[in-house]
Amino acid sequence: MRSTIQRVVLGNIPPGLAIRIKMIATYPRYRSQRRECLRGFERYGDQRRQRLLFVAGLPKSGTTWLEKMISCFPGYGQVMVPELAAYEKRTGGSHDYQLPKGFFDRFERMLVLMKLHINGSPNNVAVLRDAGLRYVVLYRDLRDVAVSYFFYVSRTPWHPEHRLYAGLELQEGLRAFAERTLPAYMDWVRSWRENSDPERSVTLRYETMLDDTRGTIRRVSDLFELDATEEQIEEIIEKTSFKRLSHGREQGEDTAKPTGSFFRKGVAGDWVNQFDERTKELYKSILAEFLIEFGYETDDQW
Repeated sequence: MRSTIQRVVLGNIPPGLAIRIKMIATYPRYRSQRRECLRGFERYGDQRRQRLLFVAGLPKSGTTWLEKMISCFPGYGQVMVPELAAYEKRTGGSHDYQLPKGFFDRFERMLVLMKLHINGSPNNVAVLRDAGLRYVVLYRDLRDVAVSYFFYVSRTPWHPEHRLYAGLELQEGLRAFAERTLPAYMDWVRSWRENSDPERSVTLRYETMLDDTRGTIRRVSDLFELDATEEQIEEIIEKTSFKRLSHGREQGEDTAKPTGSFFRKGVAGDWVNQFDERTKELYKSILAEFLIEFGYETDDQW
């Protein structure tokens, strides 16, 4: 409810002011989140073998959905650290952020669920390893990422890149994303494949989450030693269904209003309905080999 109210309020004021208000709210929100994590530890700390659950997600790849699933396990509080919010405001995103040593030391005696968009650089993987953390890596077909990114950012006045996309038509926005951001997102996916520790991590695709939600929850539960029962998994699926998270919309149905919702359609392959021929050719010139490399296509005839 709180996030819905924030979207409505921030969506009705000028973009620059919306960004400033969101940044001002970052610190009190962080303090509130820490208190929640402390209370979670006091109540459930003796039941949880993993104190901090970490998700590294490519932007617009279903990380908020996965975060909602994991947060159904009682005790864990979601945290966004202020320096990440400041970095995103300054650079437009955190997919290239480098974790400083000791980044996670501040969360002693807390139960924390943290989702960041950081890449899998050797530095970031080393910081996670040194903290003894297990982690989930999540990505998506980059063509669908582009579509989701354009619609979300162009409809979200408090997003740092809103002004770059708000005045663009769909095809213009998709081509701008291809030129500005697509190569960095390709590098993001490759970085985790090359550097992640397979014994301490699970790599997921958004498409697999859609096709096998039950299996996804089971894999995440096993990684984080949450010991989910079949009844718990069914309950999580019900609580985090697209219809419930989108406040009544069916999968494939877009939001009718530009509210900045994280849940737009909840489907895979929507890029087919959004790309015109010129946009498709541009993406082929950048992305064709990558899609074959990661199993999304068998050739460039798409």
